[in-house]
Amino acid sequence: MSRCWILAATALAGILLTAGCDTIKEAFEESMGSKASDLGLFGEEYKPRYLFGLYARVKYPRGMRELERQITTFEGKKMWINTNQFLSSKHVKEIRIMPRADVPGAYDLALNLSDMGVRIWTMLAQQFAQEPMVMLIDDYYQCSFCPQPLADLESTWVVISYPFDEVTAKGMEKFSKKNYKHLNPQVN
Repeated sequence: MSRCWILAATALAGILLTAGCDTIKEAFEESMGSKASDLGLFGEEYKPRYLFGLYARVKYPRGMRELERQITTFEGKKMWINTNQFLSSKHVKEIRIMPRADVPGAYDLALNLSDMGVRIWTMLAQQFAQEPMVMLIDDYYQCSFCPQPLADLESTWVVISYPFDEVTAKGMEKFSKKNYKHLNPQVN
């Protein structure tokens, strides 16, 4: 009887050694119904994607490399921003997309802010009511917009009204919760 177990264990070890890590990983994901990387298995560390940050635009750069940097828009225009982020993916618990009626295939973003995010957004809505903020996604210019005030005192949701393309909007929505957990390990 023990000889059967030894043969079975040897056969299983041979299969595992010849199958390769990717095959084992794919078999695991298929059997579990989810990705192994989502579960934190197989030693893969989560890499944040679709991270965003809101920055102030600098009208008259003073050449302070630590505080200012030049970015390029999709149209090839150059602009300067203050390198200090006001609000980022760290302050957003969840993002939901909202289809725009005026632009087919485009979406607005609804952001569920953390407590700190609500306080920051309230300040930004006052300070940048007339002067647009700059939004970078994964360190690339995305858009400029003026933050709108919160709907009421209890609200934690805000809307960024800008026609985001479908890929960007869905990527922001998909990775928002994972990014928040990754950037706020003390919340987990």
